Amino acid sequence: MSEPDGPIVRLRGVTKTFDAGRVRALDAVDLDVDAGDFVAVVGPSGCGKSTLLNCIAALDGVDEGEMVVAGHDLCGHDHLDEFRAHDVGLVFQLDNLLPSFTAAENVEVVLLGSVPRSARRARARELLEFVCMGDRTGSRPTELSGGERQRVAIARALANRPRLLLADEPTGRLDSATGQRVLDLLESLNTEHGTTLMVVTHDPQVAARARRTVHMLDGRVEPEQPA
Repeated sequence: MSEPDGPIVRLRGVTKTFDAGRVRALDAVDLDVDAGDFVAVVGPSGCGKSTLLNCIAALDGVDEGEMVVAGHDLCGHDHLDEFRAHDVGLVFQLDNLLPSFTAAENVEVVLLGSVPRSARRARARELLEFVCMGDRTGSRPTELSGGERQRVAIARALANRPRLLLADEPTGRLDSATGQRVLDLLESLNTEHGTTLMVVTHDPQVAARARRTVHMLDGRVEPEQPA
């Protein structure tokens, strides 16, 4: 699919509720993210940051509004399987690696059914080398440190060559030095490879690495201050 005209993420009036409408997690959110940008989404706990990312990833539906992400109309259910398979990658605070799989197999699993076995193996080796885990391809998650597991999770998120990478507190469970190395990796994806990044964080040091910061409060996106 060719690059869409305009922002890679375009939200208008997006509202998401839980508990039969009693909890308004997102409240008429308007947001544009340009292709190639690196955006940090910040705000207090419970303000809707993670819900926003889940909706952009098409993991959650919305109650109202318009969402066009990577050229797909998510509210109109425009080829959501294709969108999830090819256009978006996800990294979470918990690495969610499969414990019985090796690092390489955890990367390959994303490509099962769509890529031949030899190509899957080559792609996994390439990505694990990229995240400096080329010497741990045969290791299982229990044999890896927290930072190593998170690097494998990033490699897995990149397996489908996504145009948009969404990360929810990717350094939240890491010590500061390991977190900085993970941030260096994410930043290089943006600056050297042009991957669009949206990172949810409560850490001001993480937000400082982004090109743009989006502040949320009570399910709303706060007006951005001029630089």
